[in-house]
Amino acid sequence: MSERYARHCRRLRVATALIGAGIATLVLFGLVGPPIPIRVEVASLSPAQWVAVRLIVALPACGYLWALWAAQHALGRLAAGQRFQPTVSRALRQIGGGVLFGALAEVFLLTNLLRLVLGGSSSYLYVDLSAIVLGVVGAALLPVARLIDQARALQAELDEIL
Repeated sequence: MSERYARHCRRLRVATALIGAGIATLVLFGLVGPPIPIRVEVASLSPAQWVAVRLIVALPACGYLWALWAAQHALGRLAAGQRFQPTVSRALRQIGGGVLFGALAEVFLLTNLLRLVLGGSSSYLYVDLSAIVLGVVGAALLPVARLIDQARALQAELDEIL
């Protein structure tokens, strides 16, 4: 691996970590996620409901933050010179799982848990096209990671033969 590639991976790792820290900060302050339904007056919520709503709205971000953490971790491993195939395979699996969880939480869990906590009768889905696309991409990364694992196993078997 070239020093230029390692330097690039280190820079991307720092950038990814900073973005993740920024998003985590926004989540902690309740500034991330879809707005609480307009029909609900925030002042009318009990403290327990308010905390529950903030946690529910932050739920998709947890999956996305996991994906960012996995990406920066993989970049660090690549910069340290660790083997490409196992690092990328693991990263794709973790990133795909995190993105898939975040998207599923955003599309399905968000509205239904808010309905449960707030006692409303809103829709059963939060149709956000970007979340749906992210979910499909996250799901697609999982079999790609498996394919990389299979290629690595096949390469090891071929190396033993030769």
